[in-house]
Amino acid sequence: MGRRNILKVIEDIIKLLNKEKELSVKAISESIKSQWETTIKALEFMKKINLVKERQGKKTNKIERLFSLKK
Repeated sequence: MGRRNILKVIEDIIKLLNKEKELSVKAISESIKSQWETTIKALEFMKKINLVKERQGKKTNKIERLFSLKK
């Protein structure tokens, strides 16, 4: 698979989060078939422009980051 434009990744994340209530970074990256680094960059940008909100999930070895669209 070739490289995808970051805007296409953001579009896919928005479509996915419209269907689902809240997802982790891993679940989002697996669903849109993108690397998790790219997914985190897109989600951080979307958070900066107030498009998504983040909350902490389970606390195991690493704190789970859950994202959802702002209403």
